[in-house]
Amino acid sequence: MSMYENRIPVIQLWQRIVVPLQGDVTDETAAVLVDDVLRTIRDTAAAGLVIDVTGMWTMDSHLCHVIANLAAAAKLMGTPTVICGMSAPIAMTLQTMGADFRLAQTALTLEDALVRLGVTATVTDIEPEDEFGGELQENG
Repeated sequence: MSMYENRIPVIQLWQRIVVPLQGDVTDETAAVLVDDVLRTIRDTAAAGLVIDVTGMWTMDSHLCHVIANLAAAAKLMGTPTVICGMSAPIAMTLQTMGADFRLAQTALTLEDALVRLGVTATVTDIEPEDEFGGELQENG
């Protein structure tokens, strides 16, 4: 299996980077992730990093330290980090392990994390489209 098969996406969104973690993240995948994220920060001068752990079932001590070190490295590069989506069991595990997340903020949801990084949303209604991709017009 190639190291690229289980690569974690690094999503660029409004000058921020979003990293959605899910399932079981191996040590090798975590190492590639750190390189990918720091390279993206350098190349884009990202204004913020969100690490979304909503999809994580468990978090071992190695991944915990990888995330804390990634947040510290991002901060050294001028990019604040927000970790979001933490479940109660993962929060208790991190607390028990003595994880040091002083260099990262936390938020309950991805939306809250983006707000902490200065992203605001404007929601507008979307007009329904017909099957040909145009707007439906009323006959009458």
